[in-house]
Order: sequence, then structure tokens, then C-alpha cells
Amino acid sequence: MKLKPFVFPVLYVSLILVLVVGLYFTSLAIESDSEESLSDITYVSNVILSDVVPVANVDSAVLNPYLLENVTIKRYYYNLEDDLDKQKESIVYYDNTYLPNTGVDYVSEEVFDVVAIMDGTVIDIKEDEMLGKIVEIKHNNDFISSYAGLSEISVQKGENVTIGTKIGRSGTSKLNESLGNHLHLEIYQSGVNVDPLKIIGKNIGDL
Repeated sequence: MKLKPFVFPVLYVSLILVLVVGLYFTSLAIESDSEESLSDITYVSNVILSDVVPVANVDSAVLNPYLLENVTIKRYYYNLEDDLDKQKESIVYYDNTYLPNTGVDYVSEEVFDVVAIMDGTVIDIKEDEMLGKIVEIKHNNDFISSYAGLSEISVQKGENVTIGTKIGRSGTSKLNESLGNHLHLEIYQSGVNVDPLKIIGKNIGDL
């Protein structure tokens, strides 16, 4: 049987209408499912981790390298700009030789805990013939702090430490034997030795 000429156009139009209607209702169903899924989401408004430690607390001040109250300074960093009396307190006498002190020496009659002055990473642990056991910490602002004359070391090379973390205990050294129990602290900024007392107490964000 021969189909009439208008049959094929009608079939094409019908198929197109069915396809369009099907797509329309499919899109409505997808939108409805999406809205229902979103309505089931619970939004968190509180802090999930309350004990997160910041990489660098810029609001903190550079800490003294000790926590014990009766620790005092026995020998200062040698500075040519200081008066003669201060310079006399900044000289190291060893083997009939006078040497300028490159750090600050803290003393106490009792052994005290030595702590990190800023957040950082332990980059070296070594033992020097003259200065004894040494821990060096690299900080995020191009500073390196060096703690020498330690009797004990509580950290490992590569360890990340936060400000106030115990890194060891005070002790003695051959170079500073006359001081007895002490800590010798040195600070370097971009590789240059600087007076620790010009850094300690300052806001970390201002360095």
C-alpha cells in the first residue's frame, strides 16, 4: 500500500514534539532532585578544628629563651656603640685572649629549660669543642637562632617547633667555663650576627 505524501511530515513533527516534551519534563525532574538534595545539606557554622596551630603567630612577641624567673644576663652582645662599661661586660676572655661576645649569655644557679624564641624548624644539632651542644632553628622571617652550651637536647633535626617549645636544658661550655651553668644565645638575620636583645620582646610581625 502506498502512503500518502503528507504522512511522513506528520510523523516527523510528532516525533519532534514527543522529544521536546520528554526533554522538558526530564529537566524539571533533574531540577527538582537538585533542590531536594541541596535542602538536605547541613551547613557548619562553627569551627571544626579548635586547636589548629598557626605557622607563624605574627601577633606574638619574640620570647626569652627561658621560662625560669631567676635567670639573669651575665654577658652581653659586644657592640662598638655601647659605652666602655657595657663593652667590658661583653668580652670573652679565653686562653689569654680577649674576644668580643657574639651573643648573650644567660646564667642561673640551677639548670633551666631552654625554649624556642619563635616558631621555626630545627636545621642543625651539633656539638662544638668550645661551645658544647648546639641547636639551631630557622625561622620564617630570615632569622636563625642558635642555642649553645646545652646539657640536654629535646628536639631532633628537621622538627618543627612553636614559640616556647622546650628544645633542651642549660649547661656548660669550654669557652664560657667561668659562667658555670648558662645558655649562650646567638641570633642571625639574613646570615648577619645581630644583638639578641634588639630582637627579643619585639612583635614578630614587625621584624
